[in-house]
Amino acid sequence: MKQQDIPILQYPWPYEVGPFSQLFYEEQNHWIDTDYQFMSEGTRNEYKKHGLVEAASYMFPAAMTKEQIRPIARFMVWLTLYNDYYEVCPTHKLVGIRDYIIDIMMGASPKANDIGLIRQVALTRQEFIPYVNDTWFQRWAKNFYNYTTYGIMEEASYKLKREFPSLSNLLLIREYSIFMYPYGDPVEPSINYILPDHISEHPIIKRLKMLMCRIMAIQNDFASVEKESVIDTEVFNIILVIKNQYKVSLEEAIAEAMHIHDSYVVEFVELEKNLPDFGSHQKNMGRFVHNMALMISGLGEWYHKGNSTRYKNPGEFSKPEYGVSLL
Repeated sequence: MKQQDIPILQYPWPYEVGPFSQLFYEEQNHWIDTDYQFMSEGTRNEYKKHGLVEAASYMFPAAMTKEQIRPIARFMVWLTLYNDYYEVCPTHKLVGIRDYIIDIMMGASPKANDIGLIRQVALTRQEFIPYVNDTWFQRWAKNFYNYTTYGIMEEASYKLKREFPSLSNLLLIREYSIFMYPYGDPVEPSINYILPDHISEHPIIKRLKMLMCRIMAIQNDFASVEKESVIDTEVFNIILVIKNQYKVSLEEAIAEAMHIHDSYVVEFVELEKNLPDFGSHQKNMGRFVHNMALMISGLGEWYHKGNSTRYKNPGEFSKPEYGVSLL
Protein backbone atom coordinates (compact mmCIF):
# COMPACT_ATOMS: atom_id res chain seq x y z
CA MET A 1 0.00 0.00 0.00
CA LYS A 2 1.52 3.33 -1.08
CA GLN A 3 0.26 6.66 0.17
CA GLN A 4 0.29 8.17 -3.31
CA ASP A 5 -2.33 5.63 -4.37
CA ILE A 6 -4.81 6.76 -1.68
CA PRO A 7 -7.42 9.28 -2.94
CA ILE A 8 -7.29 12.85 -1.64
CA LEU A 9 -10.52 13.83 0.10
CA GLN A 10 -12.33 16.86 -1.29
CA TYR A 11 -14.23 19.72 0.36
CA PRO A 12 -16.69 22.38 -0.82
CA TRP A 13 -14.90 25.11 1.14
CA PRO A 14 -11.86 27.12 0.08
CA TYR A 15 -8.70 26.94 2.10
CA GLU A 16 -6.59 29.82 3.32
CA VAL A 17 -3.13 29.94 4.85
CA GLY A 18 -2.42 32.52 7.53
CA PRO A 19 0.56 34.86 7.13
CA PHE A 20 2.71 33.20 9.81
CA SER A 21 3.04 29.64 8.52
CA GLN A 22 6.85 29.80 8.15
CA LEU A 23 7.67 32.04 11.10
CA PHE A 24 7.62 29.62 14.05
CA TYR A 25 10.16 26.98 13.11
CA GLU A 26 12.98 28.48 15.20
CA GLU A 27 10.69 28.81 18.20
CA GLN A 28 9.32 25.29 17.68
CA ASN A 29 12.81 23.81 17.64
CA HIS A 30 13.63 25.66 20.86
CA TRP A 31 10.46 24.34 22.53
CA ILE A 32 11.28 20.80 21.47
CA ASP A 33 14.93 20.92 22.55
CA THR A 34 14.19 22.68 25.84
CA ASP A 35 11.02 21.05 27.14
CA TYR A 36 10.72 17.67 25.42
CA GLN A 37 13.99 16.14 26.54
CA PHE A 38 12.08 13.22 28.07
CA MET A 39 11.94 12.02 24.44
CA SER A 40 14.98 10.69 22.62
CA GLU A 41 17.10 13.04 20.54
CA GLY A 42 16.24 11.12 17.38
CA THR A 43 12.52 11.48 18.04
CA ARG A 44 12.89 15.20 18.80
CA ASN A 45 14.73 15.70 15.51
CA GLU A 46 11.93 13.92 13.65
CA TYR A 47 9.32 16.17 15.25
CA LYS A 48 11.19 19.27 14.09
CA LYS A 49 10.49 18.16 10.51
CA HIS A 50 6.79 17.46 11.05
CA GLY A 51 5.76 21.06 10.38
CA LEU A 52 3.26 21.17 13.24
CA VAL A 53 3.60 24.93 13.76
CA GLU A 54 2.91 25.40 10.07
CA ALA A 55 -0.33 23.42 10.38
CA ALA A 56 -1.65 26.03 12.82
CA SER A 57 -1.65 28.71 10.11
CA TYR A 58 -3.36 26.36 7.66
CA MET A 59 -6.10 25.62 10.19
CA PHE A 60 -6.55 29.06 11.77
CA PRO A 61 -6.05 31.59 8.95
CA ALA A 62 -8.12 34.27 10.71
CA ALA A 63 -5.43 34.92 13.35
CA MET A 64 -4.00 38.29 12.39
CA THR A 65 -0.95 38.65 14.64
CA LYS A 66 1.97 36.43 15.55
CA GLU A 67 1.01 36.74 19.22
CA GLN A 68 -2.50 35.51 18.44
CA ILE A 69 -1.36 32.41 16.57
CA ARG A 70 1.57 31.53 18.91
CA PRO A 71 -0.47 29.70 21.59
CA ILE A 72 -2.34 27.83 18.84
CA ALA A 73 0.96 26.74 17.25
CA ARG A 74 2.44 25.85 20.64
CA PHE A 75 -0.69 23.87 21.52
CA MET A 76 -0.54 21.96 18.21
CA VAL A 77 3.01 20.83 18.99
CA TRP A 78 2.04 20.04 22.58
CA LEU A 79 -1.10 18.04 21.73
CA THR A 80 0.62 16.01 19.02
CA LEU A 81 3.59 15.08 21.19
CA TYR A 82 1.34 14.36 24.18
CA ASN A 83 -0.83 12.14 21.99
CA ASP A 84 2.09 10.26 20.47
CA TYR A 85 3.95 9.84 23.77
CA TYR A 86 1.05 8.55 25.85
CA GLU A 87 -0.94 6.61 23.24
CA VAL A 88 -0.03 3.23 24.75
CA CYS A 89 0.26 4.40 28.36
CA PRO A 90 -1.77 2.15 30.71
CA THR A 91 -5.00 3.96 31.54
CA HIS A 92 -4.58 3.77 35.31
CA LYS A 93 -1.35 5.77 35.00
CA LEU A 94 -2.78 8.25 32.50
CA VAL A 95 -5.62 9.27 34.87
CA GLY A 96 -3.28 11.15 37.21
CA ILE A 97 -1.36 12.71 34.32
CA ARG A 98 -4.63 13.88 32.73
CA ASP A 99 -5.96 15.39 35.95
CA TYR A 100 -2.72 17.21 36.72
CA ILE A 101 -2.58 18.70 33.22
CA ILE A 102 -6.18 19.91 33.63
CA ASP A 103 -5.15 21.68 36.86
CA ILE A 104 -2.41 23.46 34.88
CA MET A 105 -4.85 24.34 32.07
CA MET A 106 -7.08 25.94 34.70
CA GLY A 107 -4.27 28.03 36.19
CA ALA A 108 -2.20 25.94 38.61
CA SER A 109 1.56 26.52 38.51
CA PRO A 110 3.95 23.77 37.39
CA LYS A 111 6.23 22.23 40.00
CA ALA A 112 9.99 22.62 39.75
CA ASN A 113 10.50 18.93 38.93
CA ASP A 114 7.76 18.69 36.28
CA ILE A 115 8.73 17.49 32.84
CA GLY A 116 8.72 20.16 30.13
CA LEU A 117 5.38 18.94 28.79
CA ILE A 118 3.77 20.60 31.82
CA ARG A 119 5.67 23.87 31.35
CA GLN A 120 4.57 24.02 27.72
CA VAL A 121 0.86 23.72 28.49
CA ALA A 122 1.25 26.36 31.21
CA LEU A 123 2.83 28.69 28.66
CA THR A 124 0.01 27.97 26.23
CA ARG A 125 -2.52 29.03 28.86
CA GLN A 126 -0.63 32.26 29.57
CA GLU A 127 -0.51 33.13 25.88
CA PHE A 128 -4.24 32.50 25.46
CA ILE A 129 -5.25 34.78 28.37
CA PRO A 130 -5.46 38.05 26.35
CA TYR A 131 -7.91 36.47 23.89
CA VAL A 132 -10.27 34.30 25.98
CA ASN A 133 -12.24 34.21 29.23
CA ASP A 134 -12.83 31.76 32.09
CA THR A 135 -15.75 30.14 30.28
CA TRP A 136 -13.50 29.32 27.35
CA PHE A 137 -10.79 27.87 29.62
CA GLN A 138 -13.41 25.63 31.26
CA ARG A 139 -14.53 24.31 27.86
CA TRP A 140 -10.92 23.84 26.76
CA ALA A 141 -10.07 21.80 29.87
CA LYS A 142 -13.30 19.76 29.60
CA ASN A 143 -12.56 18.93 25.96
CA PHE A 144 -9.04 17.86 26.90
CA TYR A 145 -10.50 15.62 29.61
CA ASN A 146 -12.91 14.04 27.12
CA TYR A 147 -10.19 13.60 24.49
CA THR A 148 -7.90 11.81 26.94
CA THR A 149 -10.64 9.80 28.67
CA TYR A 150 -12.87 8.81 25.77
CA GLY A 151 -10.17 8.97 23.10
CA ILE A 152 -6.66 7.93 24.15
CA MET A 153 -7.75 5.77 27.08
CA GLU A 154 -10.44 3.97 25.06
CA GLU A 155 -7.99 3.33 22.22
CA ALA A 156 -5.25 2.06 24.51
CA SER A 157 -6.82 -1.31 25.33
CA TYR A 158 -7.31 -2.10 21.64
CA LYS A 159 -3.77 -1.00 20.78
CA LEU A 160 -2.17 -2.97 23.59
CA LYS A 161 -4.09 -6.09 22.48
CA ARG A 162 -3.45 -5.36 18.76
CA GLU A 163 -7.20 -5.75 18.23
CA PHE A 164 -9.34 -3.85 15.73
CA PRO A 165 -12.50 -2.19 17.08
CA SER A 166 -15.81 -2.49 15.27
CA LEU A 167 -16.58 0.30 12.81
CA SER A 168 -19.23 1.72 15.16
CA ASN A 169 -16.80 1.80 18.07
CA LEU A 170 -14.08 3.27 15.88
CA LEU A 171 -16.25 6.21 14.82
CA LEU A 172 -17.25 7.01 18.40
CA ILE A 173 -13.75 6.72 19.86
CA ARG A 174 -11.95 8.46 17.00
CA GLU A 175 -14.33 11.41 17.35
CA TYR A 176 -12.48 12.08 20.61
CA SER A 177 -9.01 10.63 20.03
CA ILE A 178 -8.35 12.82 16.97
CA PHE A 179 -8.04 15.64 19.58
CA MET A 180 -9.96 18.14 17.47
CA TYR A 181 -12.40 18.96 20.25
CA PRO A 182 -9.70 20.73 22.34
CA TYR A 183 -7.75 21.84 19.28
CA GLY A 184 -10.91 23.26 17.73
CA ASP A 185 -11.49 25.52 20.73
CA PRO A 186 -8.96 28.12 19.46
CA VAL A 187 -11.28 28.93 16.55
CA GLU A 188 -12.89 31.38 18.99
CA PRO A 189 -9.80 33.39 19.98
CA SER A 190 -8.58 33.26 16.37
CA ILE A 191 -11.68 35.23 15.27
CA ASN A 192 -11.86 37.38 18.43
CA TYR A 193 -15.25 35.98 19.45
CA ILE A 194 -15.91 33.71 22.44
CA LEU A 195 -19.16 31.75 22.27
CA PRO A 196 -21.58 32.21 25.16
CA ASP A 197 -22.27 28.92 26.95
CA HIS A 198 -25.90 28.74 25.85
CA ILE A 199 -24.82 28.91 22.21
CA SER A 200 -21.85 26.56 22.61
CA GLU A 201 -24.28 24.00 24.07
CA HIS A 202 -26.87 24.39 21.30
CA PRO A 203 -27.54 20.94 19.72
CA ILE A 204 -26.72 22.17 16.21
CA ILE A 205 -23.39 23.67 17.29
CA LYS A 206 -22.54 20.47 19.16
CA ARG A 207 -23.48 18.45 16.07
CA LEU A 208 -21.28 20.63 13.86
CA LYS A 209 -18.36 20.11 16.22
CA MET A 210 -18.97 16.36 16.18
CA LEU A 211 -19.05 16.34 12.38
CA MET A 212 -15.85 18.39 12.25
CA CYS A 213 -14.09 15.88 14.49
CA ARG A 214 -15.31 12.85 12.56
CA ILE A 215 -14.46 14.37 9.19
CA MET A 216 -10.97 15.24 10.39
CA ALA A 217 -10.49 11.79 11.91
CA ILE A 218 -11.20 10.16 8.54
CA GLN A 219 -9.07 12.81 6.83
CA ASN A 220 -6.18 11.85 9.13
CA ASP A 221 -6.74 8.15 8.47
CA PHE A 222 -6.52 8.67 4.71
CA ALA A 223 -3.33 10.72 5.10
CA SER A 224 -1.65 8.14 7.34
CA VAL A 225 -2.87 4.75 6.11
CA GLU A 226 0.46 3.67 4.61
CA LYS A 227 2.45 4.21 7.78
CA GLU A 228 -0.30 2.80 10.02
CA SER A 229 -0.71 -0.35 7.94
CA VAL A 230 2.73 -1.58 9.03
CA ILE A 231 2.47 -0.71 12.76
CA ASP A 232 0.73 -3.47 14.69
CA THR A 233 -0.66 -1.14 17.37
CA GLU A 234 -2.32 1.15 14.80
CA VAL A 235 -5.74 -0.47 14.78
CA PHE A 236 -7.85 2.70 14.60
CA ASN A 237 -7.61 3.58 10.93
CA ILE A 238 -11.08 3.51 9.35
CA ILE A 239 -9.83 1.97 6.09
CA LEU A 240 -8.07 -0.87 7.92
CA VAL A 241 -11.04 -1.39 10.24
CA ILE A 242 -13.52 -1.67 7.35
CA LYS A 243 -11.18 -4.01 5.46
CA ASN A 244 -10.81 -6.22 8.55
CA GLN A 245 -14.45 -6.21 9.69
CA TYR A 246 -16.11 -6.80 6.33
CA LYS A 247 -13.33 -8.85 4.70
CA VAL A 248 -13.27 -6.61 1.63
CA SER A 249 -10.50 -5.41 -0.65
CA LEU A 250 -8.50 -2.28 0.09
CA GLU A 251 -10.27 -0.50 -2.77
CA GLU A 252 -13.70 -1.39 -1.36
CA ALA A 253 -12.67 -0.28 2.13
CA ILE A 254 -11.46 3.06 0.77
CA ALA A 255 -14.73 3.56 -1.13
CA GLU A 256 -16.83 2.88 1.98
CA ALA A 257 -14.67 5.17 4.14
CA MET A 258 -15.05 7.93 1.53
CA HIS A 259 -18.82 7.43 1.52
CA ILE A 260 -18.97 7.87 5.31
CA HIS A 261 -16.69 10.93 5.12
CA ASP A 262 -18.65 12.55 2.31
CA SER A 263 -21.98 12.01 4.09
CA TYR A 264 -20.59 13.90 7.09
CA VAL A 265 -19.45 16.75 4.82
CA VAL A 266 -22.90 16.97 3.22
CA GLU A 267 -24.53 17.20 6.65
CA PHE A 268 -22.04 19.86 7.81
CA VAL A 269 -22.80 21.98 4.74
CA GLU A 270 -26.55 21.62 5.23
CA LEU A 271 -26.35 22.68 8.89
CA GLU A 272 -23.98 25.56 8.04
CA LYS A 273 -26.51 26.89 5.53
CA ASN A 274 -29.40 26.57 7.98
CA LEU A 275 -28.14 27.87 11.30
CA PRO A 276 -30.72 28.73 13.95
CA ASP A 277 -31.53 32.35 14.75
CA PHE A 278 -28.87 33.38 17.25
CA GLY A 279 -30.08 36.98 17.37
CA SER A 280 -27.31 39.50 17.95
CA HIS A 281 -24.75 36.66 17.70
CA GLN A 282 -25.82 35.63 14.19
CA LYS A 283 -22.98 37.28 12.26
CA ASN A 284 -20.33 36.01 14.64
CA MET A 285 -21.80 32.51 14.58
CA GLY A 286 -21.61 32.52 10.81
CA ARG A 287 -17.93 33.45 11.11
CA PHE A 288 -17.39 30.77 13.73
CA VAL A 289 -18.89 27.93 11.68
CA HIS A 290 -17.10 29.13 8.53
CA ASN A 291 -13.78 29.01 10.38
CA MET A 292 -14.57 25.50 11.62
CA ALA A 293 -14.94 24.56 7.96
CA LEU A 294 -11.62 26.26 7.16
CA MET A 295 -9.97 24.10 9.82
CA ILE A 296 -11.08 21.04 7.87
CA SER A 297 -10.07 22.25 4.41
CA GLY A 298 -6.86 23.82 5.74
CA LEU A 299 -5.69 20.64 7.42
CA GLY A 300 -6.46 18.71 4.24
CA GLU A 301 -4.20 21.02 2.27
CA TRP A 302 -1.46 20.86 4.91
CA TYR A 303 -1.36 17.07 4.70
CA HIS A 304 -0.58 17.27 1.00
CA LYS A 305 1.01 20.69 0.40
CA GLY A 306 2.70 21.61 3.67
CA ASN A 307 6.36 21.04 4.49
CA SER A 308 5.71 18.21 6.96
CA THR A 309 7.46 14.83 6.66
CA ARG A 310 5.01 13.31 9.18
CA TYR A 311 2.71 11.90 6.51
CA LYS A 312 4.82 12.12 3.37
CA ASN A 313 7.61 9.89 4.68
CA PRO A 314 6.19 7.00 6.72
CA GLY A 315 9.67 5.94 7.80
CA GLU A 316 10.03 9.15 9.79
CA PHE A 317 6.87 8.74 11.84
CA SER A 318 7.74 8.76 15.54
CA LYS A 319 6.99 5.64 17.58
CA PRO A 320 5.50 5.88 21.11
CA GLU A 321 8.25 6.23 23.73
CA TYR A 322 6.26 6.09 26.95
CA GLY A 323 7.96 3.61 29.29
CA VAL A 324 11.11 3.50 27.16
CA SER A 325 14.23 4.41 29.11
CA LEU A 326 16.46 6.98 27.45
CA LEU A 327 19.46 6.17 29.65
